[in-house]
Amino acid sequence: MKTIHHVIDVDAPAESIWSAITEESGLAGWWSTHVRAPGAELGQQVEFTFADDFNPVMEIITVAPGVELGWQCIRGHKPWDDNTFRFQLAPLDDGRTRLRFWQDYAIELSDDAFGVYNFNWGYYLESLRLLCTTGEGKPFDPEGG
Repeated sequence: MKTIHHVIDVDAPAESIWSAITEESGLAGWWSTHVRAPGAELGQQVEFTFADDFNPVMEIITVAPGVELGWQCIRGHKPWDDNTFRFQLAPLDDGRTRLRFWQDYAIELSDDAFGVYNFNWGYYLESLRLLCTTGEGKPFDPEGG
């Protein structure tokens, strides 16, 4: 199976990134403007609205506050069913934070499909970096605004 892996050094403290990946307002600031995220606790479900057949629902499977967050896609986008996603944060000596991201696929994808998902994660992880460093990300807006 394939794995997407990105590593980004962010000029922001881990707490800022943690908020952006766990809180509803943070998630809406970099991935999709339409999100329901009741909290960062094991078993909670985070629902994202994008368009058509891409509306993933993630169950939180790992929580180590400020250090690691894990999701498993439980519905909302067939190619992602049972995929796991992991965000890992590590402070750097210069005040920045290293963000590591993985998506492990539960099914085999074509090289083209994998390439599209990999590119899109690069875009949205840059959106996350921008949110944490400038206060403004580039999330998807399902209403086109």
